[in-house]
Amino acid sequence: MKKLTLDGSNWKTNDDFYDAFFKAVAAPSWHGRNFNALRDSIITGGVNQVELPYTIRISGLDRMPTQVRELVKDFCRLIAEFRSKGYEVDAVCER
Repeated sequence: MKKLTLDGSNWKTNDDFYDAFFKAVAAPSWHGRNFNALRDSIITGGVNQVELPYTIRISGLDRMPTQVRELVKDFCRLIAEFRSKGYEVDAVCER
């Protein structure tokens, strides 16, 4: 399984998260910045250059502003939902 590592210790906005994730999966510039778009590109596939299976490790939660930290936690829950449905993806969120 591929490992994607994102260091969020310097993220200040939600866009910083999306920029880092999109870079890690080599998403197209037109990719939507919401969970519906993430669901489509991660699960359906054929959008990002990096496809499943992979694990996403996000560090720096304790240094993020509350708004960004909550988005990242929600993202990790979304990935856990995908995994529970049998998709080969996982997320680890660390302080």
